[in-house]
Amino acid sequence: MNANKYRKCDHAILIKNPIITTYHDLLNDRIKVMSRGTWQNDEQVIVLIRYVLEVKLGLSKAEIPLINRTIIAENKLWGALNRFKSLHKLIHFVYPGVYHECDFQRVTPDYWSDVEKIKERFEWKLKEENLLVSDIPSFITCHTLLKWGFSNPLKRHGDSPFRLMNALYPNRFKETDFKKTPQRFRKDKTALRKQILEILQSEGIHFEDVPEKVNHELFRRHHLLGVLSSYSSSISKLFCSLFPENFTADDFTKPNGYWDNLDNTRIAIQQLFKRDNILEKDIPTYLTKIRLQEAKLGGLLYRFHGSPIEIVQILYPGRFSVLEFQRVPNKYWYNRDHRIQAMRDFCHKYKITRKGLPLLNRAYFRKHFPRFISIADRHYDSKFYQWIIESFPEYKFTPEEFELLVGKDGQICDSKEELILHNFFLQTLTDADIQREKVHFRNEQADETYIPDWIIEQNSSKYIVEYFGLYGSGLYPGYTEKAKRKIEFYSSIKDYQFMAIFPADFKEEGFDRLVKILKDAKVRVVY
Repeated sequence: MNANKYRKCDHAILIKNPIITTYHDLLNDRIKVMSRGTWQNDEQVIVLIRYVLEVKLGLSKAEIPLINRTIIAENKLWGALNRFKSLHKLIHFVYPGVYHECDFQRVTPDYWSDVEKIKERFEWKLKEENLLVSDIPSFITCHTLLKWGFSNPLKRHGDSPFRLMNALYPNRFKETDFKKTPQRFRKDKTALRKQILEILQSEGIHFEDVPEKVNHELFRRHHLLGVLSSYSSSISKLFCSLFPENFTADDFTKPNGYWDNLDNTRIAIQQLFKRDNILEKDIPTYLTKIRLQEAKLGGLLYRFHGSPIEIVQILYPGRFSVLEFQRVPNKYWYNRDHRIQAMRDFCHKYKITRKGLPLLNRAYFRKHFPRFISIADRHYDSKFYQWIIESFPEYKFTPEEFELLVGKDGQICDSKEELILHNFFLQTLTDADIQREKVHFRNEQADETYIPDWIIEQNSSKYIVEYFGLYGSGLYPGYTEKAKRKIEFYSSIKDYQFMAIFPADFKEEGFDRLVKILKDAKVRVVY
């Protein structure tokens, strides 16, 4: 075998090599030194070094180039190190082409003095991070270079990312292209004033239009966000500082952080109410997104996540319920705490006591507060009792208090027909596991979540069973259309077999049609 084969062979072959036996004699002091010529034999050096590092010490690929002379001494490998004179050369010999100079604890003397070597390693790192050379100004900072292991090159170039990059790519970038420009540039108002005027000219922006047309995007596009940061990222502060005779703060839109001050928010909102003679009781219906945008308070709206509700609740804590507002933010009801608070607020407002809570159902809310119906449909599968139990844990409600239909095994059913079906399954599918509303399925195409009436498991087979009690009745608009989507979706789930049951399956006396549906699906029925 040649040397390369020993570099590639697995550990089982390494261990069987006779030189390993001799090496163990050395470790156990049965011999004083390895036989003459061992460390000049390429194959034996490769076998011994690989055995010690990979088998004996169990080092990972990344750990191997990090070994030091202590490991060499502890494992009696001085002969190999004496031959190659350095750990770098020894590792490169045993693992040719595997490691870069920068993978070692220390690079060789003067390695970083070669700009081409710096550039080679730097571009390798760019590729590893999926970055282009054109991305350099946006990503490269002192912190990034230190993290990537370029502390020595950075120090050689005065701790300046721009100077280092300019050495690698001469005249490719300007100082202002970088996120952080040198402090001396930021303090040179003459140079900065000149560059700003050049940018305005290139963008076709008249000087008097600066407050209206200059924005952060323009500074980002011209790589001046670092300069802007020296002025608290405030366009008005920058222009008022560079051109004090031309601009004042009132000429510009509100600076960053302006709306973080609640006093500023309170003044703006109160001025709006005063202008339109708004009474406090009318605030929830008056304050809308459109109203704020028309009043040129889009920045305020953005600060509070586009939610007038959040603005009101912060300025008037505890004064208004979310139910009093015309609209809620997108996904607002996906938050469980929001749903609970809304139900508690509603019951508090209408003085609904514990005794009255179990009486709240779909018909009640359709008459008194229809907005709750869509929330119950989406988040509680139309079961208001689940929402109520979740919202009032202190009352410790039982299903019986809601006059729910309970099967013989204690599971809750939604209708008398479902109760009959459930008890029939318990009676006839004696060796099956029968669970009500156990699993959630997500129909991404229709943006709907479904909870089947039953999941039945018998032996190794799993079944979805759904009763479509109102199919074709027209009692609830959209019921039949949603049922069709469910049927199509359930039928597509490969790990389950789907069984649909319709009201017609109850028309005949007895359960013969149900038994046939089950048997057609290969369910074992005791009937």
